[in-house]
Amino acid sequence: MSDRLRLFAAGAASVVLVAVGASACGSDSQEGGTDPVPANAPAASTGASDLRALELAADWLVGNLNADGLLENTSAYQGKTSTSVNVGSSIDLVLGLSASGLLAQEATAVTDAVAQELPAYVGSGGELYSGPSAKALSLAVDQGRDPHDFGGLDLQARVEDSVATKSRIAGRLADQSEFGDYANSIGQSYAAAALAAVGSDRAESVTDFLLAQQCQEGFFRLAFAAKGAVEQGCDADDSLPAEQAPDTTALVAVQLAPLAEDDEQVQDALAAATEWLLAQQADDGSFADPENGTNSNTTGLAGWALLELGEDDAAARAAAWVRDLQVGQGGGSDEESLGKLAGETGALAYDEASLAEGREYGLADPLDRSPWVVAGVQAFPVLAAAPAAEESE
Repeated sequence: MSDRLRLFAAGAASVVLVAVGASACGSDSQEGGTDPVPANAPAASTGASDLRALELAADWLVGNLNADGLLENTSAYQGKTSTSVNVGSSIDLVLGLSASGLLAQEATAVTDAVAQELPAYVGSGGELYSGPSAKALSLAVDQGRDPHDFGGLDLQARVEDSVATKSRIAGRLADQSEFGDYANSIGQSYAAAALAAVGSDRAESVTDFLLAQQCQEGFFRLAFAAKGAVEQGCDADDSLPAEQAPDTTALVAVQLAPLAEDDEQVQDALAAATEWLLAQQADDGSFADPENGTNSNTTGLAGWALLELGEDDAAARAAAWVRDLQVGQGGGSDEESLGKLAGETGALAYDEASLAEGREYGLADPLDRSPWVVAGVQAFPVLAAAPAAEESE
């Protein structure tokens, strides 16, 4: 999914290997010398990068797959606890592994398992969920599957069928469901990237509608205007407040990045999004969600987007902050500091509070474990940008 992320990680790994080799040969690098750097290494990787955190996170997440090869979600409602497969997070895991260049065989196996669960995820029996369909199409494209026959479904046709063609709302995704229409900018971004990748004639209108959801300040809003509204763009629509959540802008930016090379409008949109994201980053490298405060999921997504957008230093600061919440890294490594998180090396806590609770109570209860998994699958790719531990102290 991300050539830039793969290049960054590969360059960083090369630096680490060179540094290790130089040290074994008696290099004076720790005395102020300079380790050689591959010519193709990204700028921010000229200092040793810490890919161990990325690998630990990926291993922990894969270790949470159930017997069918999918992640699960456990929730409680009115005193009753229920567990179900989490297809969306399973897709996030595959896309993250692919972007990071890790565990290709495991990613293939999860993709196969997702294919078996597609009807319920994307809608069946006359139901068509546009966002999930677009996300599933993105998975198919990323993993080299047939977009016309994945899990027995023609995903490209499903996504194209969810795209409006009337001039006022041309390009807008819409659910076809008795439960209502929950289409939003995140699903729209998956559709824009996936349809462009498969050469769909709907790609341009979908991308144009997505770009219209970018507000003057540079962020992308999540919700669309009412279908009956004359104006469908963010700045022309005052029918609802635009929540300024870094998560939404980051997810959109990650999907739009591959389209920028040949599209000046996308380039301009990403430049504005970059400026807005940089302005949201706290001095310690973190990002905050308006409703949920500072957390690893928001910070990881924003950092991943900034890495895709060429802001390597900002991405590294976000990665260092996320790593500080990782079990076995900043979140503790000795038995005393781990507490009941012993055996959970690589897990990413949502925030400081969840890390403290994990140390005290552990993650044996699926209700406690699920939030760590859901947050981790979207946060862990930023760890490709994590600087060497000594550089982040």
